[in-house]
Amino acid sequence: MNGRAVIALDTRTVRSLAVFRIIVGCAAVLLGCVVLVGGWALGMNALKGVLPGLSTMKPNTAAGIVTLGAGLALTAFGRGSRVLGKAAAALALGLGLVTLAECALDWNAGIDQLLFKDSGALPAAFPGRPAMATALMISLLGAALVCAQRPTLHLMKTFAALSSSLIAWAALNSYVFGAQALREVPLFSSVALHTAAVMLVLSVGLLAVEPVSWPMRTVLASGTGGIVCRWLLPPAILAPPFLGWLLTREGPMDLFPPEFDWAVYAAASSLGSVLLIMLLAHRITLIEAERNAAMELSRHDPLTGLANRRAFDSFLLENFNLAKRHGHAFSLMLLDVDRFKSYNDAYGHPVGDELLRTVAILLSSLARETDLPARIGGEEFAVVLPETDLAGAHILAERARMEVERSSLFRRRVTVSVGIAAMTDLTADTSTLVQDCDAALYRAKEAGRNRVSSGSELAQVLPDS
Repeated sequence: MNGRAVIALDTRTVRSLAVFRIIVGCAAVLLGCVVLVGGWALGMNALKGVLPGLSTMKPNTAAGIVTLGAGLALTAFGRGSRVLGKAAAALALGLGLVTLAECALDWNAGIDQLLFKDSGALPAAFPGRPAMATALMISLLGAALVCAQRPTLHLMKTFAALSSSLIAWAALNSYVFGAQALREVPLFSSVALHTAAVMLVLSVGLLAVEPVSWPMRTVLASGTGGIVCRWLLPPAILAPPFLGWLLTREGPMDLFPPEFDWAVYAAASSLGSVLLIMLLAHRITLIEAERNAAMELSRHDPLTGLANRRAFDSFLLENFNLAKRHGHAFSLMLLDVDRFKSYNDAYGHPVGDELLRTVAILLSSLARETDLPARIGGEEFAVVLPETDLAGAHILAERARMEVERSSLFRRRVTVSVGIAAMTDLTADTSTLVQDCDAALYRAKEAGRNRVSSGSELAQVLPDS
């Protein structure tokens, strides 16, 4: 089963992801063009390296970012646009692979200064050549975009996007803790700050293309896992770099020896982990409470607050089986409001609804804690009576009938017809019990309404009936 069968995204989410890809892709194209035109064509050094003394974004890097951004944005449109996007991605892939080959083989393919001359490069270095890490990210993202919309290659796309994001995140963290550290690592020797930032954003945008494989499947899930991810991932990702930046700054914050700074960092990281775990537990608790509340609401009638037909059926079956297994008494009562349609037509539906709510309150006040009063139809109610024989059910039914008849809460005199039935040796299942009780209710209606009829007439063959 491929990823398409694993997750189903609603239309709103699909559109949001498409818009996100377009925004990320267009922003990357804009940034690359600004660096190429403003930084290299017009000689504005601030656009090349953001701040003085930092590494510059090389022309080929900017060209790779432009093609990657175009390829990503075009994935959100029709088939023809996606073909153009794959062509742009293939161009970026070729650029990255040639640069990697140059770095690995100490070779000059003549593409490093093809667009613009890099006069500021060190004499011993290959001028204009992107860092190996940059070339690797361009290659990974280019390859991922080429295979992004092929179901069989979703795993490769995800791996490439995650690998690129980790490389970019490592470079950005190096700028947080000290940019000079990058120059001492050959792989990252000249990764510019804005190069790392845009590569990270492009990696995230790429994960949003056909987001059917892990981890996007988990993040976008509508269940508990997705909600927890969306709440906890941002602080989990951003907190460690921020804490490290605070502890490594020069000046007023530089109060302790480096060894103690690391001890504080370790303690703070432990505290952060504990807080994240607590937040996770709190969030799961809230989700479970909401789910339980929703489940509870799904088992209650919204008008009367009594159990609905679903809860009635479940309770009836469970208690019937227990009574059958242990040989206990078990009864059922069905109650129907007499001439309810006439009452509804005379006074209107709101008044009719109030009548049903009043009957529900009366039934609830008469039922024991172990009983289950329920509304199972328009004006039809039921009470499941565990540990109750037919005589006990008859007493409760008569009390309910009289309470309704004597009530002064109605616009006119209201009566009910009640049918009761008890489980016997001949009662095979709950449907048989309900049929017996329903037949008793029908006899009460036929006999003139406002009365209780039992199912005892159906079980005269029993010795104890």
